[in-house]
Amino acid sequence: MRAALFYGPEDMRVEDVDEPNPGEGEVLVDVAACGICGSDLHFYTDGLHGDADYPTTLGHEIGGTVLETGAGVDIEVGTDVVLSPHTPCMDCWWCENAMYNLCRDLDATSARPGGYAERVVERADNALVLPDGVSPADAAIAQPISVGLHAVRQSPVGVGDSAVVVGAGPIGLGAVRFAASAGAGPVYVSEPQASRRDIAADFGADVLIDPEEEDPVERIHEETGTGADVAFEAVGHEATLDQAVSATRAGGHTTVIGVFGGEAAFEPQKLVRHQRTVAGSTSHQLGPRVSKEYDVVLRQLASGELDADDYVTSRIDLEDVVDRGFETLLGGESEERKILVCP
Repeated sequence: MRAALFYGPEDMRVEDVDEPNPGEGEVLVDVAACGICGSDLHFYTDGLHGDADYPTTLGHEIGGTVLETGAGVDIEVGTDVVLSPHTPCMDCWWCENAMYNLCRDLDATSARPGGYAERVVERADNALVLPDGVSPADAAIAQPISVGLHAVRQSPVGVGDSAVVVGAGPIGLGAVRFAASAGAGPVYVSEPQASRRDIAADFGADVLIDPEEEDPVERIHEETGTGADVAFEAVGHEATLDQAVSATRAGGHTTVIGVFGGEAAFEPQKLVRHQRTVAGSTSHQLGPRVSKEYDVVLRQLASGELDADDYVTSRIDLEDVVDRGFETLLGGESEERKILVCP
């Protein structure tokens, strides 16, 4: 079968590899689509963390169809599924206390070989059966949107709170959607890319700000009189972290969702002087609780309340994953929001 092998920074090649075989408790899935995630872009430019082995296959936002099952699996062949990409160890203190997404020995990309491949093997526990009316290709967006939902649930945002989302990629759009659903308003979005900024209005944003044309912090403080009650940083850069925190009022809170490729300089006095708080949010619920947040997104896809085409701007072949996928998203002029790789 074909798979995209990642050999190191900016070196990805689509090659023939052996097809994986499902073991006990596992399923073999024919990949319908795998989304290109911001974390994959970081890996592509900077390399994998630590002493990771190369080559490897990236990709974790996967929807597909079960082709074969291992022993002890009760999912039928032919079932459409979406895959949760992370497998907790179930043995550490965090797993014992049901905080599975904080697992200290988490298998962060448990699909073999990874979603940029024609087929993958995954634990059956991580395969969520799709409701009627949801295609496996569309279901690939459930993972990043669930990350945005989880961040909103971790934050203190509530009815009537003003909120700002910095960065309107798929995860940021998920935060916009569910902050608005939680009753927040007005919801401000700061995003330099026009296509992402404009679509944010369809997901509940009340005020759209181009940070290249005006200062979002000044605009938000001027309009609210105090600053926003809650902010979400969904980019993963030093400047956007500062923007998110500075846009909040004294006593306000910032939830950081963005994946940072390295250190970020920050002025702590902005927290101390104004008694602001900052917290991180990682992934979504996992393990025995994995369906709790995924199911919210899948129900909205099934009902038509959520339209995958509002998030997805391109669907490309596996052979085009580098030129039309990674390189396009990293190009400064791209208007892409989410690209799905469809093997």
